[in-house]
Amino acid sequence: MATIQDVAKHAHVGVGTVSRVLSGNGYVKQETRDRIQQAIDELDYTPNQMARNLFFSRSQIVAVIVPEVGHPFFAQFVSAVEAALCEKGYQTMICNTYYEKNYELRYLDLLKQKRVDGIIFGAHTTQDISRYKDIKRPIVALDRDLGEDIPCVMADHELGGRMAAEALIRSGCQNVLQIGSTETTDKVVTPSHIRYKVFAEVMEAHHIPCRTLEGKWPTADAAFYQKEAKDLLLRFPDIDGFFATDMMVVAMLCAALAQGKRVPKELKLVAYDGTYYIGAAYPQITAVVQPIAQLAEKAVQLVVGQIEGDPAGEKSVRLPVSLCLGDTTARE
Repeated sequence: MATIQDVAKHAHVGVGTVSRVLSGNGYVKQETRDRIQQAIDELDYTPNQMARNLFFSRSQIVAVIVPEVGHPFFAQFVSAVEAALCEKGYQTMICNTYYEKNYELRYLDLLKQKRVDGIIFGAHTTQDISRYKDIKRPIVALDRDLGEDIPCVMADHELGGRMAAEALIRSGCQNVLQIGSTETTDKVVTPSHIRYKVFAEVMEAHHIPCRTLEGKWPTADAAFYQKEAKDLLLRFPDIDGFFATDMMVVAMLCAALAQGKRVPKELKLVAYDGTYYIGAAYPQITAVVQPIAQLAEKAVQLVVGQIEGDPAGEKSVRLPVSLCLGDTTARE
């Protein structure tokens, strides 16, 4: 079996030149590239990926850290990230932090030890963000503020909150409830809070009462949402508009129909995320749709760019959302 040394000898070049051609890093004259490729073909040389990784101090693995991969949004995001990384020759390590607080530190240690080449971080960190800045290794955040030096990929939550509010206003709502938070907290520093803040501001501008309740986020436990929805309808029987993420809105739709409420005549609903989870609901739910595949592709582009020595990417990427009208609000 031919080795890289055999290829170098056959092509009359150094091993380092062959390595640059195989890795795609560094300049090599086209004439030399052609000679090396001819040697590879004639010797039937197959690069040893493990040896290449050791040579370049890479694992070809990117860790994707999310709170709970069973949650519809993160399930779709992780799936899209895995596909995008595969196209670029990388493998995916999927990391849940929801059930064990120490997981976050464990994965950061893997990055420090170069056992993973980079991290795409989408969990609600319990650590001081200086831990991330001090690592100085490839990291991209999804909807998280980890400091000005770490790129953040997000949807346009300001637009999303406005779209949701305006859809309920057009439907004639006079008493609205949303589940979310209008402020960042010590535990979660995320631009996604802006959607709830904007939603409340738009309602206030139209003189429509709007309550905002803190929600548990982001569990994938459907039973939790079902219980919450029943309790909310008991506490707030007079609401005629409701805004929350997909799982909460599906649970509210089921609870409202079970109580005999007519949707959308008596209760209008708008979901945020627009994942597959709302696809089976009836009536069809109006949703603000996050561009999950595009978020994943951008996050992969930025983290791979850092890994491969081209860190000159955007520090803040905001992608547009869209409104998908269903039967839980008035159609235009």
